[in-house]
Amino acid sequence: MRGPVRLPLHARLVPFFTAMVAVLAALATLYAHHRSIQSLAARNDALLLTNRATDQYNFYESTQLKATLYQALHKSREYSDEERTSISMYSKARSFEKQADELQAEAVALSASFETLEISVTLFEIAIAFASIAALTGARFTLIVAVCLCAAGFITGIIGFFQVH
Repeated sequence: MRGPVRLPLHARLVPFFTAMVAVLAALATLYAHHRSIQSLAARNDALLLTNRATDQYNFYESTQLKATLYQALHKSREYSDEERTSISMYSKARSFEKQADELQAEAVALSASFETLEISVTLFEIAIAFASIAALTGARFTLIVAVCLCAAGFITGIIGFFQVH
């Protein structure tokens, strides 16, 4: 009776390596999609703040017009109330505009992170293909290419992950 068939080291490591690269690809995909969603949310919030700023600027302009009309009619008390209101609205509009600009910059950074993570995912997927070829043919060169692609994907993924932080 013969004992269990013992596979060569190469035949055992390649499937393990391929499985590990698949896990890394899945993680990179998860973080890439997360960054994409964060970027879209930040762009959405920036758009809402821009609309709020526009509303405040419109209110500011209308109160400035009222203040000018009151001043023309020599009603100084109403003018000062309208002027205070308009200054307050202008400050709010500037604040909304500043927040929108900050969110837009964050969205751009998140998009860049997403793109870098997508490159990482692609490198992992190509590494899986080369490792599969190595498993089928037993060629060491394709396994070395797969390992190099995996390393490049890992480094790119780390860069993409920390690109926003």
